[in-house]
Amino acid sequence: MIPGAMVLRHSLNASKLAALMGAFAGCSANAVGPQESRVASTLSQVDGGTDAGTRMSANALTSTASTGEAAVCTAWASIRDRDTRETVWTAGASQCAAGTLADATRTASTQWVNYYRQLAGLATVAEVASERADSQACAVMLERNGQLSHTPPASWACATADARETAARSNLSGNVGFPMSPWLAVRGWIDEGRELTNTLGHRRWLLSPELRTVTYGQTTSFACQVLGLGARDPHAPRFVAWPPPGWVPTSVVGTTWSVSMNGINAAGTTLTVRRDGVAVAVTPQPRASGYGDDTLSWEIPTLAAGSVYEVHVGVRGAASVDYEVRPTTCAHY
Repeated sequence: MIPGAMVLRHSLNASKLAALMGAFAGCSANAVGPQESRVASTLSQVDGGTDAGTRMSANALTSTASTGEAAVCTAWASIRDRDTRETVWTAGASQCAAGTLADATRTASTQWVNYYRQLAGLATVAEVASERADSQACAVMLERNGQLSHTPPASWACATADARETAARSNLSGNVGFPMSPWLAVRGWIDEGRELTNTLGHRRWLLSPELRTVTYGQTTSFACQVLGLGARDPHAPRFVAWPPPGWVPTSVVGTTWSVSMNGINAAGTTLTVRRDGVAVAVTPQPRASGYGDDTLSWEIPTLAAGSVYEVHVGVRGAASVDYEVRPTTCAHY
């Protein structure tokens, strides 16, 4: 397990983009996600790419979906070497000042989201530069109060109207003393290793065909990632699995696996998982609706690099979902 991995905590009512809970098991940081109604307020900026402040991150990654082991490992090594470092935030002159956060840190956050999305066969997302000030104000507010909330009271230190509104429409992550970085924040939101709300919400929305933008703010121990939704990508795959079909580095695969596709958690759905042709005992768990596409998950107790995992989901009234996952340590690349 990576040092300082994350445990996520809930705060919100169930709605389309409500609490996005989960992360690394047995660790100390917390993270929560936003309400859909607040995120929806940004749609006019996102749809059609009309916002002049929307831009793709530099050094865009090439797609690794459905490619060979070498390509997957090369992409992993590239982003790992470039963007896994901890990032130092320099506090401002006053308690509530935004301070200094390098552009490279914000870019790294977007690139980590896009790395996971491309592994899953999804389109990349962009950063909305005009959201930077709000995302940073949100992170500073969390840092100064030492806790997470999507509904911070006006009595909190640094609780400006913009910071409070942004907290309601962002992924939040952190804890006092946690060494925050884009890698740890995004990895925790995707991993959902200790998910407490029966939603897998962080993963479902960061890997959603409706996600269009992310904008990141960070302090020493806290992060705030604004999400922007748009029209569903018509070229998105029929289903979104995590871990995804094909080769995938073991470093980004947790024990909670899932498939998202509308109708997949209906009555009568069946799940079969085989490792190298031998059945694995798994228990399918339908996840709560209202957090993007319907989702079915299960636990894989032991991940074996070099093995082939065959997943079969029988869906009543629809074609089955069938794919293979090939975990690799990438040690020989």
